[in-house]
Amino acid sequence: MDRETQFVYIVDDEPSVRSALARSLTKRQYQVEAFESAEIFLEKFQPGHTACLVLDIRMSGMSGTDLQEYLAAREIILPIIFVTGHGDIPMSVRAIQSGAVDFLEKPYPVELLAGRIDDALALCELQMEQAEHKREVSSRFASLTPRECDVMTLLVAGAANASNKVIARELDISHRTVDDHRARVMAKMQARSLPELVEMAKVCGVHRNESPEQV
Repeated sequence: MDRETQFVYIVDDEPSVRSALARSLTKRQYQVEAFESAEIFLEKFQPGHTACLVLDIRMSGMSGTDLQEYLAAREIILPIIFVTGHGDIPMSVRAIQSGAVDFLEKPYPVELLAGRIDDALALCELQMEQAEHKREVSSRFASLTPRECDVMTLLVAGAANASNKVIARELDISHRTVDDHRARVMAKMQARSLPELVEMAKVCGVHRNESPEQV
């Protein structure tokens, strides 16, 4: 893992904890930036690169869970490791259910935290790749005409059993027109097979509860 291009953000309102943790992680070759509050972190944070957040859950002003909710509401990819000296089981459960990588109680071994940080950075890379794939597929889908969207919806609903004849009857168009639209859908979506198109449709949220009637 190339730590030179990955960042660890620390948000903790205890100066001694913040500085000691920053020093310890810097010695382990992490690129570290530390902040005394969630508000200051948000003022300076620039999304778009591989990073994770080591976040104190109880702070004056905006709490750690408040910050977690803020980032989630804006679909910002930034895996969170919560740390606290005043945790409890319900709090940890809520944090994990809301997407946190882990919930550690102070004091904790730095090596344990380092392992969780590596997990969080790997997760961030994966989530960013998935988000980029979704953007690319959604952009292709946006290039389809309304009729091509109709054909794609029926294709993925019936999968291999959605014949051009069935789709033509469903849309009240000719068999040849369906064939042309089908070819353009596959080309524009850059789908090499119908199963691949079905997976792309899931990414775009394209679905139909009922498959077209088979004949």
